[in-house]
Amino acid sequence: MRSAFALFDTALRFAIGLSIAGIMLAICLQVVARGTIGALPWPEELSVILMIWGLLLAAAYVLNERGHVGITYFVERLGPKTGALLVAAMHLLIILFAAAVIYGSIDKLGSVARLRTGALGISRAVPNLAIPVACALYIVVSIRIILESFEQWRNPG
Repeated sequence: MRSAFALFDTALRFAIGLSIAGIMLAICLQVVARGTIGALPWPEELSVILMIWGLLLAAAYVLNERGHVGITYFVERLGPKTGALLVAAMHLLIILFAAAVIYGSIDKLGSVARLRTGALGISRAVPNLAIPVACALYIVVSIRIILESFEQWRNPG
């Protein structure tokens, strides 16, 4: 199980890195093109799409690393068992919210699938797909944290 989560962590970091590298390359290309052959229509659009994907993937990564801002004062005061149950309950709410977002985005993806972006000419579903994919990642990360919380609940200390 740990190796699967390690692979998940590595894949997530790699996808975020690709997104950042793609943004940098697209912007550098646009800067060079503006100074030489004239502005290209697609690098800006590509960088925005990559930024959307990178941002949502990075949010999943930060959740996975427990890096979001949180007030742990009360959780720490409750003791290890009760605190672990509270953490599990909070992540269960995250799972429910993310599942609702995924369900709601299915109709949205269907309605924009035939529409094309202006410069790249790709389906508008591509940038919109980042939302349900990120929510699915939030669910995976939350399940991982719930499992770890139950392990801490069974073996406090």
